[in-house]
Amino acid sequence: MVSGAIVAVTDSSAESFAGVVWHQLTTRDPDAAAMNDSALFDWSFTEKVDLGQLRHHQGFAFGAGESSSGLISDVEGRPGVQPHWLFFFSVPSLDVAVDRVRRHGGIVIGPIELPNGVRVAAWDDAGSGVRPRRAGGCGATGERSGQTPLRVGSRDR
Repeated sequence: MVSGAIVAVTDSSAESFAGVVWHQLTTRDPDAAAMNDSALFDWSFTEKVDLGQLRHHQGFAFGAGESSSGLISDVEGRPGVQPHWLFFFSVPSLDVAVDRVRRHGGIVIGPIELPNGVRVAAWDDAGSGVRPRRAGGCGATGERSGQTPLRVGSRDR
């Protein structure tokens, strides 16, 4: 039985310009996922945050000594949450992006401010979870910046 989220890989060397600034894996067995992904992709572990009844968030970086690139968390204690990957995209203005999604009929949760001061919002406009961040913000500690922003709602500029 698969207990984690599905992931696909490629051997393409094409550079990504999607503006993804944070990667979050939610799974039924975060410890096993962390060990597997570390072995497969040579990721290193960063900070671990205790969430009490919700267990913990395990931060990871794509390389040793790098800033956190994302986190792995547990679905335990969150009824109805299934294993999944969630990607955070950088946008020039979170408020403008949220307004555009709402004007086009999307459902928006937030924006909310994280403990590190980074603002995020989640929306679902086509049955998939998407979470934008204000440009320049990133991660559980707000470390990375300078990512190419996603042009949200560019069709109505």
